[in-house]
Amino acid sequence: MIGYRLLCRRWVWLVLLCGLHAVRGYAAQPVKATVYPTGSFPLDVQNVQAAIDLGGTVILKATNIAGQPTAFDFGTDINLCSGVDLTTNVSLLGERVGTFVTTIKGGCNPIFGDRPVRTRIQGINFESPLDGAITLITSTGADIIGNRISGVVPVLLPFGFTDAEGIVISGGDDPVNGITGRVVIDDNTIELSGGDFSNGIQFDGVYTDLDVTRNTVQFLQIDGGIQAIGILVFRSHGKAGITNNRVTMGRGNPGAFPSGMFLGGHAEARYKIAGNTVVTIHPNADAIDIVGFPSSGPTQLALVTNNHVTMNSLLSTSGGIVFFGAVSNSLMSANRVEGTGGSAIQILGFNSSLIADSNLAFWNDISKLSASESDVFFGPDSTNNLFAGHCNTYIDLGIGNRILCGTNIGSVAVAMQNTRRPASAIDSLGNAIRSARIDAMRNRRAQ
Repeated sequence: MIGYRLLCRRWVWLVLLCGLHAVRGYAAQPVKATVYPTGSFPLDVQNVQAAIDLGGTVILKATNIAGQPTAFDFGTDINLCSGVDLTTNVSLLGERVGTFVTTIKGGCNPIFGDRPVRTRIQGINFESPLDGAITLITSTGADIIGNRISGVVPVLLPFGFTDAEGIVISGGDDPVNGITGRVVIDDNTIELSGGDFSNGIQFDGVYTDLDVTRNTVQFLQIDGGIQAIGILVFRSHGKAGITNNRVTMGRGNPGAFPSGMFLGGHAEARYKIAGNTVVTIHPNADAIDIVGFPSSGPTQLALVTNNHVTMNSLLSTSGGIVFFGAVSNSLMSANRVEGTGGSAIQILGFNSSLIADSNLAFWNDISKLSASESDVFFGPDSTNNLFAGHCNTYIDLGIGNRILCGTNIGSVAVAMQNTRRPASAIDSLGNAIRSARIDAMRNRRAQ
């Protein structure tokens, strides 16, 4: 009888474990294909593409058929632009054998999706991809989990500058043919260096909810002066949760103006930025920017809370947490900002048509920031905003704002200096860059 009970318990635990794995999606579908790397180009690309075309779950092995650690060779020639296309619903799962992990080496945008399919990409090491590792411009849903991306090789765009990105989800603001299913980007590690226009994780024009969680994005070196952003979420239409990530913006080109996180656009979007750690080493960097620009439209009801920011900026216009442009009815609370920078908290409009209005900044810990201008800066075209908490100094150039701490040190000279924030390429060139990049990828694929 005791043996029968133990057997029943084991079966119960087995059923529960299987059910749990099915819920998580790890074993929800039977394995359709197992692909071993050969270390030979273009054979590896052809083998993986054939498996993807079958759909279902595809296991990409960490070793060759003889058991030797081997990388999938996707090629290094930009003129060939080799990679696989997501043609059907598929889960691409890597594996770990001891210290060895499934690796895809090279490839021009080695995983590319421009069809309405659902995808899971998990547990793969991308080494030295050209332009970017994973790019989706059409999708009915995607889970991108536990991958590593390093050594992205910058590729020249038609504009005359280079592009290097980790993960790109760009739906073109198309509610039918763009990104229409929920996207999860979780527990990935991305290391970047080089590229005039560069983003670790980029979302642009996505018509769905998204979760960006527990990722590590590190700019080892910032070479380009056009754009360098750790996590960019621009012009979303649904819920956008950016939580518990770690972003580090390293040193580099003194003409660059990097940002650890850059988010905003479309009034119906709901941005939540919570529990992140952002470290800016570059002397011109902002940490977290929430924006409402001409090309994006306004941002409303954003929540920025419980983030930890460490700045090392020498720029007077730099900010730890910034509401810039048509940002309204949004909240920044319980954040910690330390290090050196222009100001810990900034709220300012873009112009007289795109004002920052009725935002709240409550109980942020900015006591350990050494501000070169003021602890709190409320700039021109800001109205009816409130700061409550501790500060030593502030500047208020808006109308109807209240800052319940410190001493006003505003002056005409300081005001003129602080209104000259560097313009972002995402606004002035964003649409043209996005179109050119997608066209270039498609054209290279067609060759």
